Amino acid sequence: MFAGGMILAITCMAFAVWLQRTETIGWPQESFDDDDADYRRRRRRARLRVNVLFFICGLLILVATLAGNARAAIWAGCWLSVMAVLMVILLLACLDVWRTYRHQIQRLNDLRRKRS
Repeated sequence: MFAGGMILAITCMAFAVWLQRTETIGWPQESFDDDDADYRRRRRRARLRVNVLFFICGLLILVATLAGNARAAIWAGCWLSVMAVLMVILLLACLDVWRTYRHQIQRLNDLRRKRS
């Protein structure tokens, strides 16, 4: 149980760091126009929040693992907090999908106006 918790905590924290680094340097085959600057700024800020939450999940898992069964209240509190944070991440992901969808619709409408 201890080794599994450590592996999960380290994986979660490393995943958050990797996601943030990749968001900072850019994803492969990703290109934007100058018109997309506002969208990119909002997306980068939102994804920073999600990456910080992933890192916090890793820290909470680490604390729960180190607390072990001897301190059941800390263990249960950390795991309940992890569940709550993951639900928030899920909601933020839905908002990111909605933001991207609205941006795509706006871009398509702009292209149609330019074409006609």
